[in-house]
Amino acid sequence: MNLWRSFLEGHDSKTREIYDDAVNYFLEANGFKDLTQALSYLKRNKNSEEKIANFISYLRERKLSPNTVRLYLSGIKNLLTLYDISFNPLKVRGFMPKKRLIRDLKPIPKDLLARVLPLMRQNKRLLIWFLFSTGCRVGEALNLRIRDLDLDSDPPRAEVETEKTLEKRIVFIPSDLAKALREWIKNKDPQSYVFHNERGPQYPLAINHVRSAFQSALKRLEALKRDKSDRGWEYSLHSLRKTFKTVLQNAGMDGLMIELLMGHDVGIDRHYYKPTIEEIAKEWKKYERHLLLNFGSGNIVPEELIKTATLVSLETVWSALFPNQSPEELYYNRARLLNKELTIDEKIHLLKTAIQNYVSFLRGVEQQKLTEAFKEAIEEAKAYRNKRRH
Repeated sequence: MNLWRSFLEGHDSKTREIYDDAVNYFLEANGFKDLTQALSYLKRNKNSEEKIANFISYLRERKLSPNTVRLYLSGIKNLLTLYDISFNPLKVRGFMPKKRLIRDLKPIPKDLLARVLPLMRQNKRLLIWFLFSTGCRVGEALNLRIRDLDLDSDPPRAEVETEKTLEKRIVFIPSDLAKALREWIKNKDPQSYVFHNERGPQYPLAINHVRSAFQSALKRLEALKRDKSDRGWEYSLHSLRKTFKTVLQNAGMDGLMIELLMGHDVGIDRHYYKPTIEEIAKEWKKYERHLLLNFGSGNIVPEELIKTATLVSLETVWSALFPNQSPEELYYNRARLLNKELTIDEKIHLLKTAIQNYVSFLRGVEQQKLTEAFKEAIEEAKAYRNKRRH
């Protein structure tokens, strides 16, 4: 297949890998032994559309995205055109899955992130911080348990299960976050979730609650904006992963090391060697300073900080009184009733009122109990006195 090889040589290494994979999938999908057999069959039978349909179905069964399917198909189209094998583009187009709308997701700037984090409750703040500092997917972080952390090693690290491959990988934790995590997990069971909700360490955070808190913090800083597609936001939880990659790339870290830390499939079999954990750690430590956050920077007005601290304190009290109902549920119900999103002042007022009403109720119950107990004591005293008279 010298013609095909020559064609591939005219493209960059990444494109060659993609087209090679596409050909292998095409052969597997249609039961061909090799490329020579496939080309001979297609020239003889002239049913290339049927084989392309098999190929597309095979890719979709492997849960590949529509954009990835289109990328692989472009390789097969180039192959068939190169060997003068005709196919009907209109028929092929009918087999294709719908193209996904590409959202314009941006990495969140470090200085903005340093202003966002103080506006969030501690459990969610630590999770967002972890996502930025390690490049983990949010699902990978939410599944972490305390036993998966090794904060005393050099550098501190965590063992996460990669979502797409279910394989374990090591990610490293900057010193500022490691210090905060040591305090957070102190005296907690190793089986507990690292990022748990207000009900307790045995309950992981819900991703929708984290997303809502993240967007709320961005909105307070007037940084919550729609992207160009108008189907999503400029900054999302996935932006933190993009920020991790962008920061390290701009700092000059080796690209292969970054991809391995992020759990990407880098086709390691195509490389001469796979770096050891020690080699990755050594490379990472050179660039750790770029992942440290300076919470002293930014222009958060004192009034905003006071309100935020007040809200966090009230939310903590609420969670202690009502462990089965999160503050977010309370906000949601009131917002739906008012048909608008609550401001931080409205949330503070809502929590204050609800807590005060509950405390007043408890006092009334206790007062009633004391009154009844007093009455019972009087009746017992009367009965005892009457008994002594007789």
